[in-house]
Amino acid sequence: MLFRKLSSFYPVSGRVEEAFAELCTRQVSFDRQEAILEAGQAYQGIYLITEGWVTRFKLLPTGERLIVNFALPGDFICFNATLFSKADHFLTAKTAVTAFALEKNPFGKLLAQDPALAIALTWANAQEEAMLAERLASLGRRTARERVAHLFCELWRRLHLLGLTDNDRFPLPITQEDLADTLGLSAVHVNRTLRQLRAEGLIELGTSHVRVLSKQGLEAVAGFDEGYLHFTEVQHLL
Repeated sequence: MLFRKLSSFYPVSGRVEEAFAELCTRQVSFDRQEAILEAGQAYQGIYLITEGWVTRFKLLPTGERLIVNFALPGDFICFNATLFSKADHFLTAKTAVTAFALEKNPFGKLLAQDPALAIALTWANAQEEAMLAERLASLGRRTARERVAHLFCELWRRLHLLGLTDNDRFPLPITQEDLADTLGLSAVHVNRTLRQLRAEGLIELGTSHVRVLSKQGLEAVAGFDEGYLHFTEVQHLL
C-alpha cells in the first residue's frame, strides 16, 4: 500500500523496495480496540500499516476525546519516533490491524541514504498537517452538514488511491460516536446530519460502509477541493 501511494508521485526504485524489504521483516498485529500507544509513553518504533484502521486521538482532563485522524493502510504511525522520545497522543486499533514494526535507527539510516525517499516520506507528514488544517476549518467554520460531507469526501479520496473503494462505496468501520469525536459534534447531531444527507440523495449508509450516490453533490455541500491532499506535488521536488 505504501508503494501504491508513493508511486503516484515518486519513482520507487528496485533498490528502495529492497531496502524496505530488509526493514519490513517483523510483522505485528493488534486486535480491534487494542491500545497501540498512550500519551506520555516512550516510542518503541515506527509502524507501517498494511491492513486495518487506527484511531489517533487526544484525551482532555475531563475524559472527553478528540479524534485527530484515522490512519489507513500504507500510512505510518509513530513516525515522530525519529524525532521525539515520547508520544503526545493515543493510538488505538479501530479494526483488527496488521503492520510492520520498523526499528528507528535502521529506518533513519535508510532516509539518510536516499534523500529523495526522505522527501517523499516527509510528504506523509505534510499531508497529515494539511488534513489537520482542514479539520480545524471544519471545527471552526463549517456547519455540521459540511463537516460530515467533507470528511466523507476526504476518506473516499484517500481510500480510492489505495484501491480500497468499490465503485461508489467505501468502507467506514467507525461509529457515529467516532464521527462526533472527529467533527466536534454530539452523536445526536451526527445522526440527524447523516439522515439529512441521506434524505438529499447524497449517500446511503450500510453496515460499515458508505455509498456515495452523488460525488459531485457531496463535494458541493462540503466545498471539497482535494488539492490539500497533495497527491501529486512531490514529483516536482525530485
